[in-house]
Formats: sequence, C-alpha cells, structure tokens
Amino acid sequence: MKKNLKFVLPVVILLASVLAYKILTRDDAASTRRQNIPLVKTSPPVRQTMQYVLQFTGDMIPVLQANIFSKVSGNLERVYVDMGTQVRRNQLLALIDTTELYQQYQQAAATYQNAKITYERTKELVEQNLVSNQEIDNADAAMKISKANFETARTRLGYAGITAPFAGYITKRFLDPGALVSSNNSILFTLMDLNMMKVVINVLEKDIPLITLGKKAVITVDAFPGKEFYGSVTRYSEAVDLSTRTMAVEIDIPNSGHTLKPGMFANVILVVDVHQNALTLPSDAILNDNTGTFVFVAASDTARRLNVKAGLEQSARTEILSGLDGSELVITTGQQFVKDGRPISIQK
Repeated sequence: MKKNLKFVLPVVILLASVLAYKILTRDDAASTRRQNIPLVKTSPPVRQTMQYVLQFTGDMIPVLQANIFSKVSGNLERVYVDMGTQVRRNQLLALIDTTELYQQYQQAAATYQNAKITYERTKELVEQNLVSNQEIDNADAAMKISKANFETARTRLGYAGITAPFAGYITKRFLDPGALVSSNNSILFTLMDLNMMKVVINVLEKDIPLITLGKKAVITVDAFPGKEFYGSVTRYSEAVDLSTRTMAVEIDIPNSGHTLKPGMFANVILVVDVHQNALTLPSDAILNDNTGTFVFVAASDTARRLNVKAGLEQSARTEILSGLDGSELVITTGQQFVKDGRPISIQK
C-alpha cells in the first residue's frame, strides 16, 4: 500500500500543476484578448454649410486719396483748413500770393484787347481795299496768340486758389502760411475720402481661377476685436506679378460711419465657394493611406472600413462628397488603433 502511494502521489501533483497552468494561461489569454480590443467613440455625420475660404492680410486704404499740389509758384498766403477738417468738393483749401499772377493777367488782358481792336480796324480797311489780305491775316494771328496768352494768364490766376478735387477729410497738412511753394513740387495737403475703403491682397497663381468680381469677403482689424466688416472683390489687375507669382486684387469695404481708418492692418477672409447642406465629419476621423481616403464605421461592435471622397474643410470639419449616406456611426476617436473587420469597444 505504501509503495502504491509513493507512485500515485507524484502523479496527482503533476496533474494538478498541469491543470492549474492551463487555467492560468487561459485566463491570461482571455485578459489579453480583452485588452487588445480598442476603445472608440463614434458619432454620425452632420449636415451643415461649408465654405472654402482664402485668408490674406493687407493695409486699409481709401478708394479715393490724393496729395494736393500747387500748379503755380509763390508764397502761401492763406490756409483755410487743417488736419482732420472735412471738406466739400471744390472747397477752397489755400491761397497762393496772387500779386504777380494778377499783374500777368492784367498785362495779357490788355494785350488781347489791343490785338482785338487792331483786328477789327484791319478788317474794315480790307473791306475798303486799303490794305492787303496779308495784313488781316497778320492781325488775326496776333489776336489769336494774345487771346491764348490771356486765357493762360487767367487760368494761372485761378490756380492760385487751391481747391479740393473731391469731398473728404484733410489727413495731413504740410505747409504753413508764408512758406514758398514751388509748382508741382510742394505737397500742401493729403485728402482722403473715408466713405469707401479698400484692401489690396495678393492672390497666388493657383487660386486665381477662384477669383471673380463680387466675391464676398469678411474683414477684421485689430482695433475692433470680434467685429466683422464686409466687402467684395471690385477689381483685379488681370496680370500676374512675375516676381511673386501673385495677382493684385482690390476689395472695397463700405465705411459710411468712418469706423475704419486708413493705415489699419486688416485680416481678410475671402469666401470663394459655398456648399449648402454638406455631409461633414471631424477632420481627424478621416484617414489616408496609399490606397486612398477612408473612415472606419461601427457595425455591431465591429469596425468596417469605408472609402470616401473628401471635399472642403472648414473649422476642423471636412465635407464628404461620396462614400457615406449619413446614417453611419463613424469612429471619431481611437480610429488609428482600429482594423477592418476587428472587434471594437464603443464608449457609451
């Protein structure tokens, strides 16, 4: 009996060890399999309006602005406006000393009157055959020359009064009364019309086909955080700058309240395409490999790969042009750990 126990006891111990090992390894394998099932989050596609936008920066400048010069030389006799003055069209801004100009005008007027009288007398003598036709021709030419000189002197005298070419605001005044003004050389004022502003942007060559007249733009400036201004593409150069490979585009912004000021730094968002009722997903949910673009969807706790075609992207969401009908539950978190046809655990 004791001999039988000596042989049985080791066998029982061996069998018990093998059984315990199998139980432990099976539990470990089941635990490992549970740990390898990825935990994911899902959400359905959302329909919304998608916009394709281009972003630019530029400077705010008036549509109408001009540096005001004097067309005649002389001392600046009077200045009627100052920086910040609102002026009307043709309003008198300054006056150049007219003493010399008036004398030239008087002299030209007298010469013209004398030439006119001479012409009339010569004409009477020709009618009486007392002088040759050459005399009347000479008198006529002299009268026309003196008339031209008279009109030139009158025009120059008129130039002594510096007027505004359009309505707006005097944003700079450069000279004071008494200063010597040289014709076409001395800037007296800078005049700007603040009712309409513009921003000049430079559009890349690849985006030029997207630019058309009337395209809407949203403009923001640092001076008014959170406030948006609206404008539209009004004109473009029709030529590409060879040095930058960009085309200049001007966006006009109505500014009836004069809130926007010349020189402000502007951020421009140009809306070039709009898709209404577009099917969209979070951009992170969309994956790419060498076969194309795809997403994973949840089907009965199993991941399924669906190939899709992506469209516009806006605010971290991407338009889906094809591949989904909107009823799917798309894996939006944990999709990078998912494989097609493998089980998943969906977080509730």
